[in-house]
Amino acid sequence: MTITSRHLNDISVPTGRHSRRAHPSRRYRIRASLALAAALVASQLLTPSAANASTGQPTPAAGGIRTDLQRAMDDVVAAGVPGIIVRVEDRHRAARRLTAGQSDLATGAALRPAALFRIGSVTKTFVATAVLQLAGEGRLRLDEPVARRLPGLLARGEQITVRQLLNHTSGLPEYSGDPEVFAGVVANRLWEPRELVAQAEGHPYPFPPGTAWMYSNTNYIVAGLLVEAVTGRPLATELDRRIFAPLRLRHTSFPATTAHLRGYHAHGYVSTEFFPTEDRQPLDVTGYNPSYAWAAGAIVSNAADQSTFFKALMSGRLLSPALLREMKTTVAQDPTDPERTFSYGLGLERINDACGANWGHRGALYGYQSMASWNERTGRIVVIASTMLPAPAAADAPLAVATELALCG
Repeated sequence: MTITSRHLNDISVPTGRHSRRAHPSRRYRIRASLALAAALVASQLLTPSAANASTGQPTPAAGGIRTDLQRAMDDVVAAGVPGIIVRVEDRHRAARRLTAGQSDLATGAALRPAALFRIGSVTKTFVATAVLQLAGEGRLRLDEPVARRLPGLLARGEQITVRQLLNHTSGLPEYSGDPEVFAGVVANRLWEPRELVAQAEGHPYPFPPGTAWMYSNTNYIVAGLLVEAVTGRPLATELDRRIFAPLRLRHTSFPATTAHLRGYHAHGYVSTEFFPTEDRQPLDVTGYNPSYAWAAGAIVSNAADQSTFFKALMSGRLLSPALLREMKTTVAQDPTDPERTFSYGLGLERINDACGANWGHRGALYGYQSMASWNERTGRIVVIASTMLPAPAAADAPLAVATELALCG
């Protein structure tokens, strides 16, 4: 989507309390609003980041994985990204935890492996797991229409099924590209989930339900509302009682209506290539509330907790074998790709590369991009997070190298 001056006319002033300047000038505020809106367009908000996909053979290296991976991570930071975390866990071996860069540019503090960060669309795997658990309890069916539980919410609610929400074949329009949503994000507006759905419903459906695949964050806003409708409890409560608490994910939370991150966390930034600040420093966007992401991308976690989650999920601790098979039943993201390099299940993405099938999800939320995956052949679990989105173009290549080394090294 291209943003025009018409779309930017009503964008108001960012109010995040963690921004670099507490009282910027009016000229600075206007520039910040316009530039952040452009940055959000460029990042496509919650869409999985292509930079984190591994589809080729790792770059040959002389030393071991730790040396080469650390070098690649240092190159990411040298390219302008404030910080990067990589966690690699193999069977019968202690996890390798590597970092490069800083957790906070204002203080210069070094980034540590335990840092919390916003995981973006990796949230979708958690939400899909909760929906599948409800299916396993007989409280809903994957092929029932959404309108049965959420009457009147969607124009095509009688045609769209729960399964189609989870695998992005519903045809629901994308809400995050709506200019009013962009304006609200920049203004740090608190969004209600139904408001986000209404924004999406104001756009034409790209295809009839079940006839194609298109990644749309709207699917998971509706999925979150579905969990609440079936259980009668807030989504945050269900995620905690079903996943966070049983797995003892003490550093994972769903602060969907507050910008405050409790505990030690990595700050997230927007590159000066997209936001040319007066002091030439990246804009700290940590303090922007994530309500616009909600069930599509608002979870906060750290690398260790995500590793624990994916290990439990793929080993059958959270879902029955039948439901895990449903989750891993995929549709091609690109039907013209004979290799089916990228395919999507129920809140779970499959990426085929030189090391085999990697199951997980990629995430992109302004200020952060991340990836968590489990390799089907080796059992290796990899979690990667970097703290700038949009990031400088120069970071793309070293980030791709770091990703491939972590997955296949």
